[in-house]
Amino acid sequence: MKVFLSSALITSLLMLSSCSKPDTAFSGAKVIANTNFVGGYIDTYIYNSDGNVGVIQRNLGSKVLFTYDGDSILMQQINTSSIITSATVYLLSGQKQADSSYGQLQSLNNSAKYSYDSNHQLMQQKTYAFGNLTAVADYSLGNKNIASVAYSNPSNSTVTHTYYSYGSTTNTIGNQNFGKGFLGIGCLNVVASAVQLNGNGDTTSVLTYRYHLDDNSNIDTMASYDRYGHLVDSMAYTY
Repeated sequence: MKVFLSSALITSLLMLSSCSKPDTAFSGAKVIANTNFVGGYIDTYIYNSDGNVGVIQRNLGSKVLFTYDGDSILMQQINTSSIITSATVYLLSGQKQADSSYGQLQSLNNSAKYSYDSNHQLMQQKTYAFGNLTAVADYSLGNKNIASVAYSNPSNSTVTHTYYSYGSTTNTIGNQNFGKGFLGIGCLNVVASAVQLNGNGDTTSVLTYRYHLDDNSNIDTMASYDRYGHLVDSMAYTY
């Protein structure tokens, strides 16, 4: 679980969406393309007939491939030479959400366990390597938003925290989660700011976020800035 705060991390927080009778408050348009101006790439999302993502194609030539088989999902990272560089299998619960995952290939010895609340929002993720617990992320939820996340490192007993504030704008980029509904529901509103504290309670990062809406009230751009007002990341979305 990343602790460094970037637009990609905030987007991941915004994008977790459920397959099992989702709350209409979390509904939103499907993103078909995501442009990262700072990273210099475009990801295009191709959905299958049941609305789940099948392929995420990057314009630079790499892609992510999803294979659905009953209560398991195989996610493969494929580079520009068509070589599979990593693969993760997600095992689904009766609610069709991932309750565990494990790696294949280079990630063979990595695994994770997930738990959710009654709103299908992620409450905890435990990460393992070679069967040993390496990280725990505990989510505090309120008003259908993630209020904070506590990241624990069992190896040195340190805990860092990230705290989020929200605007009133509905989270259209996150509700569909780009078709990855097996990862649960995320935030109802868009993140306005994120503050990271280290184990001593010192502030290590402050990010603020700005958004622009299209004519259908969907978010079409998102930009993040550090505490000094410098641009950190800039994203655009099409539906």
